Amino acid sequence: MENIKENISFINEKIKRNATIIAVSKKKSAELIKEAFESGVENFGENYLQEAIEKISFLKHLKINWHFIGKIQSNKCKEIAKNFEWVHTVDRFKIAKLLNDNCPLNKTINVLIQINIDKEESKSGINDEEILSLAEGISSLPNLKLKGVMVIPKNESDKKLTEISFEKTVKASMRLRDKFPHANEVSMGMSNDFELAIKKGSTMIRIGTGIFGERH
Repeated sequence: MENIKENISFINEKIKRNATIIAVSKKKSAELIKEAFESGVENFGENYLQEAIEKISFLKHLKINWHFIGKIQSNKCKEIAKNFEWVHTVDRFKIAKLLNDNCPLNKTINVLIQINIDKEESKSGINDEEILSLAEGISSLPNLKLKGVMVIPKNESDKKLTEISFEKTVKASMRLRDKFPHANEVSMGMSNDFELAIKKGSTMIRIGTGIFGERH
């Protein structure tokens, strides 16, 4: 098993606490999540709802912030609203409204708008020019708190192209912040590019392999 504690220490040294680490724990056991939590990580990202619910229930005694980072289907919104503190992948008002309407009493869900910054047909997310319109809608929903943007750029071997995608994302974030100053989070960067992402303005990095090792 990979040395989770050492991996987390290595990442912390690299980022100098300039960003929040979200440990991407899909396909990882509750035991591995617990080990990462005990090594100082408090935020965990899950992509698959049913798998996540089992782990959230099993680990409910730990003060973990759970982030939903997968594609959202309308029929899953009720359980997502019930189980997660953060949702990174809101890309249409219909989904935001369903999350709001299914939010448990006395709970507020932190949401990020997913941007399809490279306009890839295979990816979820809205075009960056549509952000303000969706942000207005989210801000009208009392149980949601708009916190910023999230992006999954093209999987490029050329770091220069990734850098351009990151820069476009941060420009979109700045336009959002001009109107919604509290929406200042930028969820951007993964195991292979988190240092570049932070340099460009990321505030949240989503790290799977870099913490847990290769998925088997």
